Amino acid sequence: MGVGLAQFVEKSGLGPSELVRLTVEPDGTVEVVTGAASLGQGMETAIAQIAAETLGADYTRCRVLHGDTERISEGWGAHASRVTVMTGEATRRAAEAVRIRALEAAASMLQTEATRLVCDAGLISRPETGASVSLGEVAAALKAGPSARGEREAGLSAEAWYHNSRMAYPYGTHIAQVAVDPETGGVRVERYWITYDVGRAVNPAMIEGQIRGGLAQGLGGALMEEFRYDAAGQPLSLTFADYLMPSAAETPELHVQILEDAPSPLNPLGLKGAGEGGVTAAGAAIAAAIDDALQRPGLVRRLPATPPYLKARIAEYDAETSAP
Repeated sequence: MGVGLAQFVEKSGLGPSELVRLTVEPDGTVEVVTGAASLGQGMETAIAQIAAETLGADYTRCRVLHGDTERISEGWGAHASRVTVMTGEATRRAAEAVRIRALEAAASMLQTEATRLVCDAGLISRPETGASVSLGEVAAALKAGPSARGEREAGLSAEAWYHNSRMAYPYGTHIAQVAVDPETGGVRVERYWITYDVGRAVNPAMIEGQIRGGLAQGLGGALMEEFRYDAAGQPLSLTFADYLMPSAAETPELHVQILEDAPSPLNPLGLKGAGEGGVTAAGAAIAAAIDDALQRPGLVRRLPATPPYLKARIAEYDAETSAP
């Protein structure tokens, strides 16, 4: 049995730019159009949350559209843990601009000042009187003819850019507990802990999900997944019978702690990326745990630490340490 610890700092929130167009429709639907890409990481959920919170809209009425070049001309994809940072901040800016316009128009409709109004869950209200209008009603009024909206711009919509030349730096710690059979070189990861500071967690459940998926990837890289070639350079890892990948059976009990102790100073939401923290330090933590279990410091020199590799390294290590 052995325990290994690895700490890491990574870069995230890669720029250079992101553009968002946010529109409130007369039926109260809030549409966010972005050129960023979704890889299944839940980007639509996080962006809808940021839009709803900033605007004061009903989250369930927010929809996020992405990857449609007919709707938006700019987009830098999903990589380098950048989408929540870049698209999130552009969304916040667009939602703030729409909120200001909505409050000004609602103030005219309610015959009061914009500073007296509160926008929450899609309803703009004047607390002292109880009078209110919905965001949809404001959008409908602004979409009407000039006689109704006056000199205000038609529609309730705004575009916003976020340009960023500096990275944010999330950090964390991995701890692995392993059992190693020195006779066979077999390794079983029994328990695992990950703590990760993401600046601000827009959706903690999604972040934890990404961490759990990342650990599964890290297990494969640490113990199983290996490209092998013969002496003539021909690949030997041609099928999943030759190239092993972790399954639920190999995935250990995992404890996740998400921290928000160090918000990024580079954007008002304090966002950092959180897409890679589950895999970043897995190899180092598992290698250290194997060294600890076998009481042979520096035994694991490369990954993956497959059973044949470990058996060979144990023999080499013992020969090296026993030599006069």
